[in-house]
Amino acid sequence: MDAGEIIAERKIQEAIEAGAFDNLPGKGKPLDLDESSYEDPSLRMAHRLLRANGFAPPWIEEAREIDRLRENLRMDLANARLAYAANPPRWQREFGELRRRADCLNRRILSYNLQSPAVRFQRIPFNLELELKA
Repeated sequence: MDAGEIIAERKIQEAIEAGAFDNLPGKGKPLDLDESSYEDPSLRMAHRLLRANGFAPPWIEEAREIDRLRENLRMDLANARLAYAANPPRWQREFGELRRRADCLNRRILSYNLQSPAVRFQRIPFNLELELKA
């Protein structure tokens, strides 16, 4: 901790001991995390109504769809490995189809990543070869 943090911590502790935080409104109640201080107040009501009725911004809906497609592709890869392990020509055909689907998914992920509002929401491209080794 630097000197500023130490002083701030000491002041907070002194205020706690003096009872400065004892009568704050909302004490003992859970925080309302539905409200964001960063949200535009003029849009707050509209966003609340959309959330209450199961709607989400398009980039969130797209993220959900990408996650669903990724999981389906993983399951189909595992099923194809089990079903066609003893039949190399059939496995090659199935793997080609899975590769095509992975390429489509990765194009969609790239498009989504360009639209997402922050890096932390971005999705990692699907790596078929890596999934095959897992």
